[in-house]
Amino acid sequence: MKTTLTVLLIIQLYGLASCAIKQHYFIDQMKTWNDALNHCRTFYHDLSTFTSATEEKRFLQEAVNQTSDAWVGLYKESGIWRWSGGDVATRISWDTTQPDNDNFAFLKISVKKLHDRVRADNRTFFCMTFEFVVMQQSESWEGALEYCRHHHDDLASLSSNRSKEYALSKITGAGTQYVWIGLRFLAEQWFWISGYEVQDWVKYGQPQCPATNQRCGAMNKNTQTWAPRDCEEKLNFLCF
Repeated sequence: MKTTLTVLLIIQLYGLASCAIKQHYFIDQMKTWNDALNHCRTFYHDLSTFTSATEEKRFLQEAVNQTSDAWVGLYKESGIWRWSGGDVATRISWDTTQPDNDNFAFLKISVKKLHDRVRADNRTFFCMTFEFVVMQQSESWEGALEYCRHHHDDLASLSSNRSKEYALSKITGAGTQYVWIGLRFLAEQWFWISGYEVQDWVKYGQPQCPATNQRCGAMNKNTQTWAPRDCEEKLNFLCF
């Protein structure tokens, strides 16, 4: 319950990303929906989503190597369909007989339309990655968030191993030692502003509960770890 309330607070305060440039990958492994989600968040960024007609067109172009019905990042919670990042799905390309009162969506290979099924089924799946950009200008955490939302999509959430490695390769040329990322301490927990909970904060030797003036997260380009910083500090930042 606490996790759900914190995610809702993040959505209310900061919103969610919806128009990032995405690269999609067909993964020819059989997994349940939850296992596919964990795989994508570990080795890519997330299960594939496409929230607009433009994104769907790009996704279908990159899905040409699909060999079987495959999970995508769309699920139903409390009667509402959401993308795996938390966005409410307002535009869904269902097949003519769908949805069929199940809770997890896959792309039907024969028609290239969405069907729903129970998550326990094993299917292949689509993962996606985002493009990261380091901004050399220095802003507060809120200023960085506003700039990314206006000029790109969002501050970068590094919720997978692949996204962390990609971010580290990008920030080496930053003009400040620390670089703002989409990491925030709210309701006694660290969360990515995409809505994902931070799983390995303590692993990096950082306090789980920071000082009241250090509740925004930044990446240290020298030590390659993240750390709590004063949200008003002026730093370069990472958008996607």
